[in-house]
Amino acid sequence: MKVSYPSVKQAISPERKGAQPNKNVVVFTTHKAGSMLLFQVLLDICKKNNIAFYSPNESGDKEIPLERMLTGEDFLADRQGCFGPLRFFLPSAILKDAGIIVHLRDPRDVLTSMFFSYCYMHPGEIKGNTGYRKEVAEAGIDKFVLDMSGNNSTSYQGEYGTGSRFNKYVGNIRDRYVKYLAELVGKPNVTLLSYEEMVLDFGSWLRKFLSVFELSDPELTYDFMIRRRAEEVKPGAEDVWSHKRKVTPGDFKEKLRPETIVELNERFREVLDALGYSDEQYEKSQVPIPRKIGC
Repeated sequence: MKVSYPSVKQAISPERKGAQPNKNVVVFTTHKAGSMLLFQVLLDICKKNNIAFYSPNESGDKEIPLERMLTGEDFLADRQGCFGPLRFFLPSAILKDAGIIVHLRDPRDVLTSMFFSYCYMHPGEIKGNTGYRKEVAEAGIDKFVLDMSGNNSTSYQGEYGTGSRFNKYVGNIRDRYVKYLAELVGKPNVTLLSYEEMVLDFGSWLRKFLSVFELSDPELTYDFMIRRRAEEVKPGAEDVWSHKRKVTPGDFKEKLRPETIVELNERFREVLDALGYSDEQYEKSQVPIPRKIGC
């Protein structure tokens, strides 16, 4: 969507020099929950408000070194600003006092989306729908989603949008959600947001997202972000070769066998209940309302 500013550079220029949030902001998510859009949103917000930004998607001294953090280095502790999106839990001393956003998606849709990333659209060492990626496609989506949420998640070659190279540290897809429930969800400094609200009501999601930054003039940033990013999240026609393949919630119901869904429901029961994905309300509105979890 074309921005109504003279130029993109001018549009994202800082509103005031030296501005920093009153506290650190750390954003957690998962693969296949709009994490690249999250990166762009964070980049825009931080540039607009002159906030130092560190991310696994950045380079140089702004890149968060995931493997070093997973093996004990607290990269975040010696820095101030905004960090993310982190696609699995990473411990840090700053989490106690930081403003934390946990942005999650129905894990059944995450697994469904991962299948198409792995088999077709995500770049990697071999092209989509060739070699072992084609073999996985031919074996079928049901086998894939059960493997990636179970004991066979380490048996897949290559990464292709799954984060599998970190499995030895963070586990399979189910493990990553359970870790978020144990470490973050329900804490007083944690704001839990959903992918579903982001794609169905971007304005509502954005207000909640921006509130964590405690900006001096959040409306200015809100208006800018609506103009700049709102069109990107709107659902469109499905394309298995596109990074934005299909954003509509509930895609797993169309792609998976009934018995596979039953098995995933059982595996993720605790997660689905806590995040609001097992409630009748979610079936109607497609936006989950998480259950209150004690600290």
